[in-house]
Amino acid sequence: MLSHQHLACFLMALAARWIDGVLAFSQTPSQQKMALQLDRSAPSDVKPVKRVCIVGAGIAGLSLAHALTNSPSLMEGISIPEGDLEVSIFDSRKSLDYTAGAGVQLNGGMACLGKINPDLQRAVIEGAIPISYIRGRHKSWSSKGDVDKLWDYSVEELIRSDERARQELLDDEGKALWYGIMRGALQEILLEKLPRSVQVSFDKTVTGISAPNNQIADGGAYCKFLDGSLEGPFDLIVGCDGIKSALKEYVDRENISEDPSKREGSAAALYSGIRIKYAVQENGGVENALPQPLQLCFADGGYALTGIYGNGKHRPPSRCFFVTSLDENYNGPFKRRIGNAVPEQQQTTSNVDSEEVLENADWSQNVRRPKAETREKMLQQIKIYGVSDSTAVSTVENADRFFELGVYFHNPINLSGWSKEVPSTGGSFTVLCGDAAHAMPPFLGQGANQAIQDAWSLATRLYEYNSKVGRAQLDKVSNDDEECERPSLKKELRLYQKTRFFPTASITVKATIIGYLETGGRNGFYAKFRDVFFKLLDFAGVPKRVLLDSSIPKV
Repeated sequence: MLSHQHLACFLMALAARWIDGVLAFSQTPSQQKMALQLDRSAPSDVKPVKRVCIVGAGIAGLSLAHALTNSPSLMEGISIPEGDLEVSIFDSRKSLDYTAGAGVQLNGGMACLGKINPDLQRAVIEGAIPISYIRGRHKSWSSKGDVDKLWDYSVEELIRSDERARQELLDDEGKALWYGIMRGALQEILLEKLPRSVQVSFDKTVTGISAPNNQIADGGAYCKFLDGSLEGPFDLIVGCDGIKSALKEYVDRENISEDPSKREGSAAALYSGIRIKYAVQENGGVENALPQPLQLCFADGGYALTGIYGNGKHRPPSRCFFVTSLDENYNGPFKRRIGNAVPEQQQTTSNVDSEEVLENADWSQNVRRPKAETREKMLQQIKIYGVSDSTAVSTVENADRFFELGVYFHNPINLSGWSKEVPSTGGSFTVLCGDAAHAMPPFLGQGANQAIQDAWSLATRLYEYNSKVGRAQLDKVSNDDEECERPSLKKELRLYQKTRFFPTASITVKATIIGYLETGGRNGFYAKFRDVFFKLLDFAGVPKRVLLDSSIPKV
């Protein structure tokens, strides 16, 4: 019998076509007007953004550093008064571990890497694997076979079917910009290609944002770190520190909690009640650069994804297997009452969370599970759920490492926004980028892509602001000149949020619905209903449109 949760998922899926329209009007007319109106309170001697602190050396932070210091298209013809941008990156990890995390898809993000720097895009492509097909399969409900086809989407044909996609997702040779690469390998390439002028410091956990203790001529904000050090001054501090973002908490509360697992306000991540286990086989058994398919297999109680991902230019590709299912002690994001919890002896897949969901929520942390224990659990899930992917068992049996995480996301609607002026600093700001701004479930494969798009969009706004400051200083605009638009960093940061809010909020809502719809419950009837429903959606062309629209960059 269809549960309340599954019925809700069904109704939410039917309503998905209206989501974009609802989100488009999520800001009131007065809020939209306020975001676009000229800020005439800025003094005539406003200063450019020269000193940028990036908190987090993940995909968002490293991409932003490239966009600010390594982008010919932005730097050409724009002279920043009094010198170049100074960019410093601080990350809480001890070091970058290229083996941490699993594979990611790059499409709109890959296109934006080309906007940042074509040479950087080329380096990432050389370390990645082209994705040729996206295939959907489901457990066969007849005795004729083990698996039935839901869809086969040729990536190149998918892109060529849409004019916007053709413009953004085909390279100069007409090849699809749709690749798979291991998260650690991507970060490694981005780090290695950074200009030498960019300072990168690890083992630096932010604990506070403050103004200077004494009067400094050019003002600026400072970052406090767990080791007692103080860095600054900075004109802009960018939070690229993931789903447990300290900077998001600061923007919302003007305070940073000592314990990252106890963030407050909008920085408190929501646990979806969906769990993912994944296995990584270092040598995937294929040649570099050969196009490979991604295959989803919908089973009875969960679904699986298998794919080959590039591991950098000089390493063999890795094979990843993901199995996604519901936490047995949660109904969606809501924990069951104690009396309704699944007894431990009945938890056949050990698919439950702890009292506090604290494990690696942001995909980048290196929280591994014991090989033997997790291998056995994953093989058990494959058998119980009826996952019919032919490579699943061999990948798990030969995996070199295992990870497990709970799927988290942020509520896309919050009143604090993505930026905040730091008091008593002479106009320094904090702003959010990537998962820190809009952590989303991974079910459309867009987390990394949206982070890179954020980086490009934010860098564009900062260069625009600095250009306006240069022109204003050159023209000696006075405070009394009401006809001239005075440069305003606050306004540029609002425009950045306005540009990126709708695409990311839309993806967050859709990915959440898709996650619950795809995962389902282990009762047979629901899985059959889901498979039929997906076939109807495919007949109407809905999955193609959702997948393609999410992949086209909107910057």
